[in-house]
Amino acid sequence: MTQTVGTREKVFTAADMLLEQGIRPTQQAVREQIGSGSLTTINKALNDWWKTLGERITRQQQHPELPEPVLNIANQLWDRALAYAENRFEEQRQQLLQRESELRGEIERTEHGGHQALKDLQSQNGRLLDRCEALANEKHELEHKLLKTDEQTYRLTQQLDEVRAKLKQSEQMHSGGQGGEALIEARVRLSIQDEELARLRNRNDELNRENAMLRQQLQKPA
Repeated sequence: MTQTVGTREKVFTAADMLLEQGIRPTQQAVREQIGSGSLTTINKALNDWWKTLGERITRQQQHPELPEPVLNIANQLWDRALAYAENRFEEQRQQLLQRESELRGEIERTEHGGHQALKDLQSQNGRLLDRCEALANEKHELEHKLLKTDEQTYRLTQQLDEVRAKLKQSEQMHSGGQGGEALIEARVRLSIQDEELARLRNRNDELNRENAMLRQQLQKPA
């Protein structure tokens, strides 16, 4: 503790001497004057010296024992200290303004990215709605086509039954012993009916296949 107090007094004395010589008291300049002491201790003592300098000048004005050259130097150092503080404040203010500008830019870019993402989602949603509507229309058309196919199949089945009935009737007539032209006519009709029956069977098979394909398509999820 004694060493610290002694160092503080030495710092005050050395700072006064430097000030009288027109030299700004710095850590290094003070240390060279006193010849010892850590920079941390000197810096703390020098800060105290600067704090008391204004009070000492005021007291000196009340009790003008301090020479005028010393007062002039003190005033110059005080003006320099104020200028340094103002410059430092301006630097910090400019840094804060720059940081504010950067943050505003980041916020604007973030908002723009959010708006663009929302716009893309809305566009994608619109395309999906159009696709769903197209699939619904396609499904409706397939159902309508399937209904028509069922109707055609039903009519062809009726025609096939009629042809079979006529064929059976012709066979009965042929077995009844009728000859001559009636027999020839029955054979011709039987041949024609056989061809028609084969055509109707083929058409019925095609319709059954189409019907099965349409049902498979309708079972697919939309």
